[in-house]
Amino acid sequence: MNKKVNLIESKRLYIKKLEFEDALHFKDWSLFDNPYLFGYNYGNFSELETRIWFNSIKTIRKKYYAVYEKKEDKFVGFLGLKNIKVFQKSARLGIVFDPGNVEKGYGYEAMMRFLDYFFNDLDFNTMELFVNSFNKRALNLYKKLGFIKISEFLEVFENQFINADDINFFKKNGQVYSKLYKMKLEKERYIESKITKNDA
Repeated sequence: MNKKVNLIESKRLYIKKLEFEDALHFKDWSLFDNPYLFGYNYGNFSELETRIWFNSIKTIRKKYYAVYEKKEDKFVGFLGLKNIKVFQKSARLGIVFDPGNVEKGYGYEAMMRFLDYFFNDLDFNTMELFVNSFNKRALNLYKKLGFIKISEFLEVFENQFINADDINFFKKNGQVYSKLYKMKLEKERYIESKITKNDA
């Protein structure tokens, strides 16, 4: 583990700038069996696909971070800041974890430290995110972190073999759409929430 490049550390994890060498470890990741989550399967990426993905995130309006489990020095997930708006001091969050390492509390642990880094070290004012309405695990995480829902919208779903249920998925013009929520967390709300937790 190279502590010199670690930006953030928690009890079990450390977070660093994501490099191509980190992304090559996608090949060690498991795969989701749930067809709703096929879009989060990075474990079947070839090296070429990994390179294409990595090149796509290397823009001025994106910053990506690798999450490692300390004990085994294992790449378990990544956090992305997209649609960075410098003057508005806002960005949109993306978060993906190895399917073999979900339900271990890593997402919450990583985000608790990352939010502090985002609002204080990077001095952003607003973090936004989009989440599918069917993704209850993610929704619960974001609510626990203090995010609030501000709107909802439909978007063409990447897996077109999903059946429309008119709750989370809808058929329009021959295509399957999923319902997404837009959520956000403001710096002021984050600070207030943190004070409340510390006082509890």
